[in-house]
Amino acid sequence: MASMAGAQVRVWRPADEPRVLLMSGPSTAYAVEPRGEYVFGLVSGRPMRARRGRDRSLVAPGQLVAWDPSGAHSGAPAAGAPWSSRLMVVDARDLDDLVGDADGGPFGRGGLRDPVVADRELADGFRRLHDALRVEHAPSTSRLERDELLASWLRMLVVRRLVRRAAPVGPRAPADGRAVRRALEFLADNPDRNVGLDELAAVAGTEKFRLLRQFRESTGMPPHAFHLASRVRAARRLLETGSTVAEAAGATGFADQSHLHRQFRRSLGITPGQYVRYLRG
Repeated sequence: MASMAGAQVRVWRPADEPRVLLMSGPSTAYAVEPRGEYVFGLVSGRPMRARRGRDRSLVAPGQLVAWDPSGAHSGAPAAGAPWSSRLMVVDARDLDDLVGDADGGPFGRGGLRDPVVADRELADGFRRLHDALRVEHAPSTSRLERDELLASWLRMLVVRRLVRRAAPVGPRAPADGRAVRRALEFLADNPDRNVGLDELAAVAGTEKFRLLRQFRESTGMPPHAFHLASRVRAARRLLETGSTVAEAAGATGFADQSHLHRQFRRSLGITPGQYVRYLRG
């Protein structure tokens, strides 16, 4: 995240599980706005202080944090010195597939409880999962074993930490969910397009103001914010495959490198250049 100590920071995406992004290393501070993504982390070494809106939390070494996509959060040292962390970032759209859950989807479930998770079993499970997904450990574990660890840990987290939203008042048309899904897929598949609301509503097959309301209800953000987040994630993928920052910016619809730089840092807490360096490890 922002202000992570350079040479010791690692960023990687497992070759056989590209839906998760992993990071590890010491931090002196961070600030992220995880639009459309869940961020899970395990703190070690020293404690950290986390902040989201008006909420403040002290995270002790060995404790887990679990942030849903509902708002920006930041962290700072609690003992005047860097702390270390292991992180896993998961696109909200991928969470159901990874968990193997067809019951509503993460967008429809609502937020997580208090992000600081004082659950030793969950913390130990996350440590084992993070180790299994490290590049150098891949030959010693089968893909099936890693898949099982990931699905089981996410399922445990969902069962223990999830807060479901209250059921909507009154009946809901079956087409609502389909319209939002069509809009989500179109925005995610077209990161380089300057999409207009009329076009998006036509693709979704519904009236535009209804789409705006339903999109917010389902995702917690307006369509433009989701599209911007999709573009940043697409740029990350391009950087991972060897594209330059300028190439990634142009291919994902950003006006220039500085535009991508601002949005990249806002979403993940580091710059595109830092991301590339950490990937090379």
